[in-house]
Amino acid sequence: MTDNNRPKERRLHPRYAIDGDIKLGVGKEGAALLVNLSMSGLACLSPVAFDEMAILEITMELPLGEAREAFKAGGAVVRCEGPGDGEDRHRVAIFFTHMDDRNRGVLERFLAERGDTRDA
Repeated sequence: MTDNNRPKERRLHPRYAIDGDIKLGVGKEGAALLVNLSMSGLACLSPVAFDEMAILEITMELPLGEAREAFKAGGAVVRCEGPGDGEDRHRVAIFFTHMDDRNRGVLERFLAERGDTRDA
């Protein structure tokens, strides 16, 4: 049976559950904890709240084989949920708005290596 009240899935790319440290912005924004990642964006936990549509620079290192590759992209905040009871971080969803070819290749290779860790 189909639930007609459920919002239609809008994601274009599968997301993968991944833990890791990332950096949001170049100023006070600082460090965040990666929750999941896809070719089109990411979710993370941040001690800082962001306004929707805030533009951020995202940087992190992604493990590829035995090495680590730097990754950098621009993104827009599409959702920021406040901390729940007993939590001290905001859940932030970011859509990638800019990524050059080198960084796109790094992300594609990284996600291809983790094809079995899809997030529901």
